[in-house]
Amino acid sequence: MKYTSSRFGEFEVTDDAILNIPDGLYGFEQETRFALLPFDSNIDSPLQWLHSLITPELAFVVTDPVLFLPDYEVTLTADDRRTIGLGEEDTFQVRIIVTVPEDYRRMTGNFLAPLVIHPGLNTGKQLVLTRQDYNTQHPLLPDAVRDN
Repeated sequence: MKYTSSRFGEFEVTDDAILNIPDGLYGFEQETRFALLPFDSNIDSPLQWLHSLITPELAFVVTDPVLFLPDYEVTLTADDRRTIGLGEEDTFQVRIIVTVPEDYRRMTGNFLAPLVIHPGLNTGKQLVLTRQDYNTQHPLLPDAVRDN
């Protein structure tokens, strides 16, 4: 299907590439259908766009948190697994929402509320973790990069 974006103009997403998030995202509960798009199709980037297929103006920058915190862990409850159709042995993908300010070196990631995705079913759920060592504005780049 073809979708229109205020950011990208018209783009096409096949039905099997639509990410369904039945509960929506926190603060955006009505947003239940998304597409994961390349951040920039001209470069290899660890960032992606999580673009709403309902609201043309809504898109989030996301990334794999393990690229920035290699020991990052998400533990799912049985209810979480059931919501997105994961069996006990099924693997899942995790994405975090990234905030990119004007000075991109100061970008942060929301490690406290990751998005968990079942890659086979294209279903997902945003969680809120209770771990005290994660927060909503964790710097993604090292101090040496941010301070230059």
